Amino acid sequence: MINGKNKRVNYNDPNVASYIIRGNIYDRNSKLLAIEVPYYSCSFRVDKIQDLTSVATMCAPYLDMDIQDIITISNNYTYQALIKSRIDDDKVEEFKTFVDDNNLTNLVKIEKQYGRDYPYSFHSSQTIGFVGYDNNGLEGLEHTLNNILYPGPGLNETITYGEDVYLTIDMNIQYLCDLEVQRVNSEYSPESIVAIVMDAKNGEILAMSSYPWYDLNNFKESSIESRKNNTISMLYEPGSVFKIFSFAALLDLDQADFDEPFYCDGSYTFELNNQSFTINCSHAHGEVTKDTMLKYSCNGAISKWALETDSQDFYDKLIEFGFDSRVDLPLNGIARSRIQNTELWSLRSKPTIAFGQELLTTAINISRAATAISNKGVLVEPKLIKQIGDTPTQDSNSKRIIKEETAKMVLEDMVLATEEGGTATKASVDGVKVAAKTGTAQLLNEDTKSYEDGTSLASTIAIVDADDPKYIIYFAAKSPSKNSIWGSNVASPAVKNIIEGLKSQNKLN
Repeated sequence: MINGKNKRVNYNDPNVASYIIRGNIYDRNSKLLAIEVPYYSCSFRVDKIQDLTSVATMCAPYLDMDIQDIITISNNYTYQALIKSRIDDDKVEEFKTFVDDNNLTNLVKIEKQYGRDYPYSFHSSQTIGFVGYDNNGLEGLEHTLNNILYPGPGLNETITYGEDVYLTIDMNIQYLCDLEVQRVNSEYSPESIVAIVMDAKNGEILAMSSYPWYDLNNFKESSIESRKNNTISMLYEPGSVFKIFSFAALLDLDQADFDEPFYCDGSYTFELNNQSFTINCSHAHGEVTKDTMLKYSCNGAISKWALETDSQDFYDKLIEFGFDSRVDLPLNGIARSRIQNTELWSLRSKPTIAFGQELLTTAINISRAATAISNKGVLVEPKLIKQIGDTPTQDSNSKRIIKEETAKMVLEDMVLATEEGGTATKASVDGVKVAAKTGTAQLLNEDTKSYEDGTSLASTIAIVDADDPKYIIYFAAKSPSKNSIWGSNVASPAVKNIIEGLKSQNKLN
């Protein structure tokens, strides 16, 4: 077929190209992430071979295969059998000479093909994806951009070249994230880890890590779990990181009494419809104001202000942050964030949502929402493709969702969280004004609808530099099983190290 997913590389029609060379994938700085390289395959003309065992025995050392495996493969075919799709590069020339010298050219075919090589191995593996034997993309951008990278054969040309694709990813920043992912995995043994670095102003994704990951050059050995891009597909309750968005919503609506300080004795009890409910904090915070709520991460204060705010208005504002939508990126498996409609809320839903429970979201949704804080109240859609061929892609869509002064206040309060007495002090960096918020969330079992012991999400989100935001950094580890479960201990140091890496690369100037 000329057009369709089963199109082949070779064509016999003299009016169309005989080869298609797949386009390359680059990072934003033109570092090669996926490249088309020549390789050689070996096939047997089994219809012509009289002594299969003899031919298999002669070829086995050059193919690095067992003789019986070669025979078994050959016996499945009556005409031509593909024995090995990719001969080791260092054996090709020697094998060619051997076939020629032993008059095997009519029996053993060594053919030049084109296939993929991934220079960065596991870095950004789920984002980039891989191709199958027929050179069609199977996962990641290799799949979703297949028609761009690997078009149908062109008319009246010998070779058709696919378009090159340039990502917004910066592999230097990606490397910083992946170093921290590896360290946190070694130190805390979580089930999975996600990390995102995004341009705070234009939404360009500069790094996106999902662990476990896999080697793109050896994808056949990968597991289903390692091929999942958890930054876009894993839904979870975000915990206290969400307070920066609920607080921004409450401030912007300005219906609560923020002037009267809240006194936190470790819990907050309220009554609705003759029923009593208690919200617990990690410990007593004492006097909490609108300036220090994020610093101490006080559940009681945010709950009180939420209860003083109209439910529908609060819900609508959170929806504007994107917490009931799916981020639009050219990747498969993107999950939709979910908050129930107010008609389905219980009496304690509103305060519970305010501190990050009773909603499900993803790492990419959280990062997108943070652009409204970093970008003076304007939410910017994430962007992953910077350029196709010679044509730059369009700027991301954006819209104002909160007032500029609201975003400024939240950002200033996040800075206080990195100072003495705050929950995010381990994210602070000398010489850099860091705005951060930590989170430690219980994880809901979707089947039992209950929280289970030993399951948690340790996370931290940061915006740097707070005076002139350049980066949004989000780091989260699912169910760390040793040393600590707290976002302040697990995720904040990772964020700190990423910021220090950005500083050392002169990316904060």
